Amino acid sequence: MGRRWKARVPIEHPGAALTAEEGGSSVVEVLAATLCFSLLMGISYSLVRSGFSSLFIQENRSEAQEVTLMAVDLWTREMRMAGFSASGAPLLGVRAASRERVEVAADFDGDGNSEDANELIAYSYNQSKNELVRATGGGSPQPLVRNVLPGGLEFRFFDAEGTEISAAGEQMSAADRGRVHRVDMRLSVTLAADPASGVPVVSTVTGSACLRNQ
Repeated sequence: MGRRWKARVPIEHPGAALTAEEGGSSVVEVLAATLCFSLLMGISYSLVRSGFSSLFIQENRSEAQEVTLMAVDLWTREMRMAGFSASGAPLLGVRAASRERVEVAADFDGDGNSEDANELIAYSYNQSKNELVRATGGGSPQPLVRNVLPGGLEFRFFDAEGTEISAAGEQMSAADRGRVHRVDMRLSVTLAADPASGVPVVSTVTGSACLRNQ
């Protein structure tokens, strides 16, 4: 009988390295992918940080504006009653007027004076504590708004024609106070610092009150 010949098929070694064509990654490709991933992570971190910073500022601004708007609303309502007298007798409504202080009077019960509760109202700036304070009946001032900027409280006074009456001095004269028909107010407060920049955020509100009885 003749000999049987068997064909030999070469078998690759299990540990043989894959070439680039067979699906492997070179060192350059790995480094490039790592660099791209790092860049994406950096961009994502910046966007998230910016978003949290904006949210923080908006929350603090909203809270501060709520407090300051309530204070300005109260101030406006009380200013409008300056000079009111239930008896109809003439009454000087503005008792004090300066850049950082205004005091108004009314006679709600018609007894001829302004010594009863809430008939004498004063708003002023406490420089030592940076506060807008309010006093009634000549009593001790109580804090109404905190964290007021130095120079952040300003009152301006106008006559019936819209002409501004200067309040540059410590006290306006009685004759000028008798001419006051409108009072404007500006109030600026500081909020917590922006986490990203460390710079305090400032919120400013304004108000205007016409003195109906003067």
